[in-house]
Amino acid sequence: MSDTNIKEIIVAAIDFGTTFSGYAYSWRDEYVRDPLKIYSNRWVGEGPPQAPTVVLFSNDKMESYFGFEAEKKYADLTDKDEHENWRYFRRFKMDLHRTKKLTRTMTIEDEQGRKMPAVEVFAAAIRHLKKHFMEQAENRIKLQENEIRWVITVPAIWNDDAKEFMVEAAKMAGIREDKLSLAYEPEAAAIYCKQIRLAKLREQGKDATIQPFPPGFKFLVLDLGGGTVDITAHEVQRDDTLQALMEPSGGKWGGTLVDDGFLETFEGLFGKEFMTGLKKDIENAESKRELDNEIESKKKTIVGKSNPKADCVISMKLPFAMMAKTKSAQFKSALKGKQIEHKRDKIQIHNSILLTAFETSVSKIVAHLEMLLRKPELKRLDAIVMAGGFSESKVVQEEVKGVLKKYPRIELIIPEDGGLAIVQGAVSYGFNPRIISTRRSRYSYGISTSVPFDIRIHPVVHRVKSRDGSYRCEDIFKVFVKKGEKVIPGQTTASYEFYPSQSAREHQTIEVYKSEADDPPMLITECQKVGFMRFTMPNSYITGKTVSVQMKFGGTQVKVTADVNGLRGNEPMEASFEWL
Repeated sequence: MSDTNIKEIIVAAIDFGTTFSGYAYSWRDEYVRDPLKIYSNRWVGEGPPQAPTVVLFSNDKMESYFGFEAEKKYADLTDKDEHENWRYFRRFKMDLHRTKKLTRTMTIEDEQGRKMPAVEVFAAAIRHLKKHFMEQAENRIKLQENEIRWVITVPAIWNDDAKEFMVEAAKMAGIREDKLSLAYEPEAAAIYCKQIRLAKLREQGKDATIQPFPPGFKFLVLDLGGGTVDITAHEVQRDDTLQALMEPSGGKWGGTLVDDGFLETFEGLFGKEFMTGLKKDIENAESKRELDNEIESKKKTIVGKSNPKADCVISMKLPFAMMAKTKSAQFKSALKGKQIEHKRDKIQIHNSILLTAFETSVSKIVAHLEMLLRKPELKRLDAIVMAGGFSESKVVQEEVKGVLKKYPRIELIIPEDGGLAIVQGAVSYGFNPRIISTRRSRYSYGISTSVPFDIRIHPVVHRVKSRDGSYRCEDIFKVFVKKGEKVIPGQTTASYEFYPSQSAREHQTIEVYKSEADDPPMLITECQKVGFMRFTMPNSYITGKTVSVQMKFGGTQVKVTADVNGLRGNEPMEASFEWL
């Protein structure tokens, strides 16, 4: 993949979300004249720009559906009692963040617990998004594959294996790797916010319009998604690019944690066994889908304790399976003493009860934000920008405002449609990736090496005797880039030379390690092995020649190239990182 300016006639960006996904695009000739000329998809007429991240497969995988179409098809199958042999996947993106070590062959479970190769599910979702875009774009012109620059958004806090996994899924979906770029979600939101006029929410509730951020403007992006909260911070440079102020951070604190809180409330009313069955039993699949949609809709209406409208009631429609349960003695007993009423096919729950569903997510967001604001790198911060679908939550907005009472100079800015900020910013990134002038490395990266043994600093257990009789310390962590170090896309390079192993002359590998510690450890035993560099030696290689390796940091993916020193001719040497 290339992070340089590209010459395709159109850029299409896919925002692959935990809960919802969509795409946006812009034609180069229009974008050059007006960078705001970015089209967001509408799935049905003037309907929403994003569809549920849901994939449905027939048992033989010959048929697949995505988004609203998948939900409708599954509902129809359920009504006819024909859904048992179909595979329904939802919110599967978080599997890439939850799994400790990803592989190409890893599997994920559908709603009934049946396993399927994860890459096939991700590829199907991308394939449907791609197909929908192509149909829209070709209303104007017949496109060739090499005329499209594709951008897929990923969390900035994702590990390298998750990013490589998305690339593999995109390739399976028919997207050429040399036509694909990955964009970090909060960076895309930052680009959008820098270039496009925003609605600024003031304390008094008045909306005003502000100009694009000027040089020297420092701002932090809170990308609040369905699965993750992703945070970056930037300063606008004189050349209009964005320089990173710190490494990306965040965690699994997104809107789906709130969904879990809602379900806990329902467990208190209907019982844990019933709610578990609602999720697992195939005959309740339609009721579970209806409940999920109702939660997604209602959680945006919950307000915080300090809101004047906090003393209100939220009405939630119950699906069929739960309606039947309302006649039980357990349910009627659970209502006693609670601010909950059952009326026909709805339950009315006081705002204060549902507010507890936000506690886990909001407490983690607030604690992390307060920690970041104490960092010297964020001194003199001008604004915090909230983006992503979960940023529309009034509860989260009020909590962030509460944090900022201690920092009166920091403005809180929320785009009019935080969910579109990311995908539209990703289109701009596709046209000009150099708009991100620097990043900060999230980890320290390096390899294992050996150095002369020093009894004063090296553990004896790592001492080995060399052929010449000297002692060396092995398993030393040779650091190529440190956590928090400023890295420039396309420029920050680390070099390394090695003698190829004679036992595996054609294919050479070097293990790669990383560390999350602020100060890199001495030994790889305190690091995590994350992958390896793979080299294919040219046929003209001469024994005794060293190989020079160049690793490029600063892009959304680490790149590696290699050459044999002193080798005549132009025979290429293949080199790549293997994270999966």
